[in-house]
Amino acid sequence: MTTRAWFRVHSFTGVITGLLLFVICWSGTFAVIANELDWLATPETRVAVGAERHSWGTIASAVRSTYPDAEINLLQAPLYAGSAAQVRVDFPNQKLVWVYVDPYTADVIGSRSFFNTQRFFRSLHYTFFGHRIFYYVVTVSSITLLVSLTAGLIFYKRWWRGFLRWPGGRGRALWSGIHKFAGLWSIWFIVVMVLTGLWYLVELSRSDFGDGKVSFAGSSPSSLHVIPQPTSDPALPHLPIDLLIERADTLRPDLRARQIYLNDQTAVLWGQSEHLLVRDRANQLHLDRRTGEALYNQTPHDYGLYWRWADTADPLHFGNFGGLWSKAVWFVFGLVLSGLVLTGTWLHAHRLARETGGRARHRWPGTAAALAVTLLVLAASVPYGVAEARRYGPMVEEVQRFPELAPGVAMVIAGWIVLTLAIIAAWIVLLWRPQTVLRETPTAKNAGSRGVKGNRRISCE
Repeated sequence: MTTRAWFRVHSFTGVITGLLLFVICWSGTFAVIANELDWLATPETRVAVGAERHSWGTIASAVRSTYPDAEINLLQAPLYAGSAAQVRVDFPNQKLVWVYVDPYTADVIGSRSFFNTQRFFRSLHYTFFGHRIFYYVVTVSSITLLVSLTAGLIFYKRWWRGFLRWPGGRGRALWSGIHKFAGLWSIWFIVVMVLTGLWYLVELSRSDFGDGKVSFAGSSPSSLHVIPQPTSDPALPHLPIDLLIERADTLRPDLRARQIYLNDQTAVLWGQSEHLLVRDRANQLHLDRRTGEALYNQTPHDYGLYWRWADTADPLHFGNFGGLWSKAVWFVFGLVLSGLVLTGTWLHAHRLARETGGRARHRWPGTAAALAVTLLVLAASVPYGVAEARRYGPMVEEVQRFPELAPGVAMVIAGWIVLTLAIIAAWIVLLWRPQTVLRETPTAKNAGSRGVKGNRRISCE
C-alpha cells in the first residue's frame, strides 16, 4: 500500500467510527475520575481527617444501630484520608444503598443510592447501559483504534522526529501540527487502551463462545476453580467482624483489605499486598463467618500468565493503580485521545473543502450509515439507562421509583450529557455543513517571477 493509501485508511477509520469512538473514550475518561467526582458532588462522602480510624466492626455496628432493618453486604475502605467509609446495604424496600460512615468518629453521615456518578460512567462506558451486544460494540472499537494508530504511523514519515517539534503556523496548519504532536505523545496511552480493549473482547468471546471461564476462582460456573462452601452448623451465630479480621491478619498479614463482602455463610476479603498492578480481587481470602475457618486463600502467585494479565488489565485501563496521580495522567490523556478524534474530523472536512473548492463534505460513502448506527446506539442507551437508574430506586406501593440522587451528582451527570450532546451536534455539523469558500491569492514573492497560476497561496475566509 502506498503512503496515500495508508493516509486514507487513517482518515476512513476516523470519520466512519469517529463519533462512536469519541463517546466511548469521552465516557471512559470521566469514568477514570468518577469516584473523585462523587467525592466532590456528594457531601456525605467527605470527612475531616482525624487521628485514627475505627475498626471494621465498629463501623458495621454504627450502621446497624442507625439502620436496624438494613442488611450489610459490603464494607469498603475510604478511598482517601478525607473520604468516608462506605457500607453497602439492602433495605426491605430498596436494594443496594450506600451508607457513609466517618471512619474517625464512627458516626453515620447519611445514605445515598448506589446509582451515582461512578455507576453512571462505568455502565455507560462498558455497555451503554444496555444489552450484552453493546459490550461487543465497545470492545470492537479497540480494533479500529489499532488500525488508525498503525496507519497513522506508517504514512507519517520519520514520525519519531516529531516528539520535540512544537506545532507552528496558523489555522489548519496549526491544528494539523497539534493533531500530530498530541498523537505522538499519546502513542503509549493508545497502545494501553488497544491492548486492554482487545483483552476485554477476548474475555467476552471466551464467555460467550468458549469455555465460559472468565474468573480464576469463584462459586459460579464461569470460574476455573470452585471455592469450597462452609460446612459449619447454620445454627451457629456469626462471629464478630473484628474477630474475623484478626483471623485474616493471622492468615494473610500482607493483605490490606479494601473490600469485605458479607453473606450469611462467608466473609470475603479483597485488597492489595506486595504485588504490583493487580486489581483488588487478585488477593482474596474467604472465611467461614461462623467458625473463622479459611475456605480459600488466593494471591497472584497462584496465577499463570493468562490470569495474571486478567487482573492487570483493569488497573492499566483505568489508571487507578497509583491513586490520584495516575488517575490524573489517565484523565489528561483520555481528554487528548478524545480531542484527537475531533481534530481529525475537522482536518478531514477542511482538507476536502480545500481540494474541491468548498463543495465536498465527506469522502466515504458509508459515513451517513455509520453516523446513523452511532446515533441509534446512543438512542438505544437512553431507555436502558433509565431502566438501570430505576433499578436502584426504592419500591413504593409495589412500584419501582427512581432513586433520589445527591443534587451535585445529578448536576454532574446532566452537565456531562448536555456537553456531550453539544459536541456530537458540532461533529455532525462539521461533516455536513458547507465549508467556507476558499479564496486563492497570489503570493507577492512569486506573482512576478512564476506567475499567479504557478504558485498560489490558499487562504480561508
